[in-house]
Amino acid sequence: MSLVPCRACGHEVDTSALACPQCGATDPGHKLSRQQRNLIVSLIQLLIVVTLLAWGGLYAWKTTVPIIKEILGRPQTEQVQEGHN
Repeated sequence: MSLVPCRACGHEVDTSALACPQCGATDPGHKLSRQQRNLIVSLIQLLIVVTLLAWGGLYAWKTTVPIIKEILGRPQTEQVQEGHN
């Protein structure tokens, strides 16, 4: 049970206190509030999701475009002959 100053008002509070008894700040013994920590975690998760989506899109683009170009580049007569066989 150590006392530290509240990050919002400076009142001495226990490090395990959920709220400051003087000003009501949440997690007064921590440098960041619970809301700030949640925001940082959410932004990191968003960055990871966007990175994974971008990588997946790039991978899909690089694998499907050559296949489509190959299909579109075939001569028309070759495609017709394949359909009759």
